[in-house]
Amino acid sequence: MHKIRLATLIEDEEYQKRFVHCLMNYYRDQFEIAIFSGIDQWVENQDMSYDVLILADLDTDHEFIRTQSKRGHPVLYLADTENEQDKELLGNQNLNPVENEDGGICFVDKYQDVNEIVSEILKHVGEEIQEVQKTGVLPVKTKVTAVYALTENEYQLPFAITLASILGEKENVLLLDLQENSGFRQLTGNDAGMGLEELLVMAEADSFSNTRMRDCIGKMDKIDYVYPVSNTECLCEANASAYLKILQMLQQEMEYGAIILNLGSRFQGFFEVLNHCQDVYLMQRRGGLCQWREYEFMEELHRKGYEQLERRLHRMELPILTNAVASCERLVEQWKWNEFGDLIRRTISGASGVMQVGG
Repeated sequence: MHKIRLATLIEDEEYQKRFVHCLMNYYRDQFEIAIFSGIDQWVENQDMSYDVLILADLDTDHEFIRTQSKRGHPVLYLADTENEQDKELLGNQNLNPVENEDGGICFVDKYQDVNEIVSEILKHVGEEIQEVQKTGVLPVKTKVTAVYALTENEYQLPFAITLASILGEKENVLLLDLQENSGFRQLTGNDAGMGLEELLVMAEADSFSNTRMRDCIGKMDKIDYVYPVSNTECLCEANASAYLKILQMLQQEMEYGAIILNLGSRFQGFFEVLNHCQDVYLMQRRGGLCQWREYEFMEELHRKGYEQLERRLHRMELPILTNAVASCERLVEQWKWNEFGDLIRRTISGASGVMQVGG
């Protein structure tokens, strides 16, 4: 991935520190940043190549600012509309992007969500920024399936991966892992940085770009997957609105026939997300407290008004997995072609009720 090269000259040291810190926290995979503390330092390095120049707090040097707009790079000026010098800048016709044949300077509100500033940066380097379609209803072209365990959730991830791999033989499939410490990062051996965290940031901003979204996705066997989070606390801090927006973004732009959600702890609006799934595979075990847990789950489902979801539930009693953990590709192949995979094939071919293998 080509990183966008930013150069920042913001004379408010505290603001520059916080601004760069936000970019490095949430967008380190998208940006490289050169930080300048003053005009003299900038001039010494002005022959270096940047994709976007970001200026702020240059109170009176309009000539310097105007000169930068002629150097062939997009220039964003972070303006404080309450500041008298910035008001003067905004009223200066020589800097107006409409009047200036060289393109002028794009003035951006300095004190706004950093995601909005990032959207402006991406616009000026050719990224197409799109808004999340706030229809309240997910598009129907992609089937969304949830996998969730009331007990024995060690088998939940193998089920989700094997289900995705089997479906991936006939269509494009995406796996989205929302289960805390599921082992998926170790299984894929991939620590790619921003993945699900980046999608959550875009969902919060109600806007996304196709390129940034694709950079959040890796490939394994016959399926795609969103790079899992490194800080699992953010999984339950997000709510149904954020996860539904992510599904809308993916279905709006990507050509997936199916999205598999491997669910973990219940976040706010958990049942609302379940209700948007065409199928829900509920992992269960016989004996002990399992039947009581399922009873309480169904009771809560009805109490929240999602009783119609019961028709889409597939109760799964899984065989014990005894495969030694090998490479990801080898392990998935073992799961697919033993009794575990046979169970899943029978289930997705139209079987219902509790499915089990063996005694």
